[in-house]
Amino acid sequence: MRQKVFFSLAVLLALVAFDACRKPMKVVLTKDQRIRIQDNILTEVPEPKYTLNANFDDKIKLIGVDVSADSVTAGSEITITYYWQVVKAVPGEWKVFGHLELPGGKRMVLDHVPVGELYPIGQWQAGEIIRDIQTVVVDRDANGGTAVLWGGIYNEEIYRTRGGGDRMMLVNTDQVPNDGGNRVQMAKIQIRAKASKPTPTLTSTKIGTEIVIDGKIDEEAWKLATPSVPFMTSNGSVSESTVTVKSVWDDTNLYFAFEVKDQHIGSTLKNRDDELWTQDCIEIYLDAKSDGNNYLEIQVSPANVVFDALFTGHRTPPWQEAKAHDIPGLKTAVHIDGTLNKDDDVDNGYTVEVAIPLASIPDFGDIPPTLGSTIRANFFRIDATGGKVIGASAFSPAGNDFHNLSKAGKVRFIQPAAE
Repeated sequence: MRQKVFFSLAVLLALVAFDACRKPMKVVLTKDQRIRIQDNILTEVPEPKYTLNANFDDKIKLIGVDVSADSVTAGSEITITYYWQVVKAVPGEWKVFGHLELPGGKRMVLDHVPVGELYPIGQWQAGEIIRDIQTVVVDRDANGGTAVLWGGIYNEEIYRTRGGGDRMMLVNTDQVPNDGGNRVQMAKIQIRAKASKPTPTLTSTKIGTEIVIDGKIDEEAWKLATPSVPFMTSNGSVSESTVTVKSVWDDTNLYFAFEVKDQHIGSTLKNRDDELWTQDCIEIYLDAKSDGNNYLEIQVSPANVVFDALFTGHRTPPWQEAKAHDIPGLKTAVHIDGTLNKDDDVDNGYTVEVAIPLASIPDFGDIPPTLGSTIRANFFRIDATGGKVIGASAFSPAGNDFHNLSKAGKVRFIQPAAE
């Protein structure tokens, strides 16, 4: 037993010794990369627009920075050029940290290894003047106003092991604008908010004839409706699998019709309020007061199985509780142009009809609705093949959160156009 203990201890000590002696892996640069580094080691002291002369621990000086523009539109590129002067070499895992504090409190983190990740601070030589160019895209959702660029130098190894105390000390705090935490104010940039896209609006046309909910969308009344533009992916591009929705209404019901192109239609779920979003389905969200409260979610599968739920707030209560709500008078039907749950053939698609009693929509207001009035709404399509979701598309893209009703569109109640 003692021999085994001694043997294990010997192995452990050997491993520790090996680890302690192991040197960091050396990165071999290409000729072009070496040239790029050399091109950014300057022979003369620059005169940047924002002169700082920030002294970090008497070892590295930030001479100043340039920015490519004094103002920029959210979603556009801006180039920041830092100029560093090396007083003493500083071995270790030092990096530049940058914080672009956007209007409204949002922060963009700009931490990086200088010269396009090619020339770590730990390799800098005393006397060098280094130009460090960084191009970033300003957050597309940034508010308009003044953004402030802050930065400094930090040690990544210390941060990993201690979680703080990792910034190189700013010595001349009385001469450089700073926040008292070894973070220097480098520049200010005016941000122009990106022009918001108009809210997608689906017109719902008043009808005077009956709609039979059979999924076929073949009544004359549907000819009065204007289809939406094809649904888009979450990033706003047109989905490859075409989906449109259109709407009509009468004094008691709001109707929707979906036309879905789908080469492989599948849905094996059979029970009301099953997790339909895990397979092919369409989804409807209705928020009558446009305040994110008391909104309906309706899903219909190609097998005409329904999931319906009432949320009092954003995803509140959890869907497992919200699904207890059954919408009074809800009617749905599906017509399939192809075969259901047969992946070895090619289908054309399916159509869905939905009738929702106006009185069953929470906080709807006047019934019948006033001409020109609107309610907030969004529509989605989940596309699955072989039992796996392969994509989703939307009337009004909401990113990864279908319940983000601030990005939803509208349904507007109108009269049919005069002939």
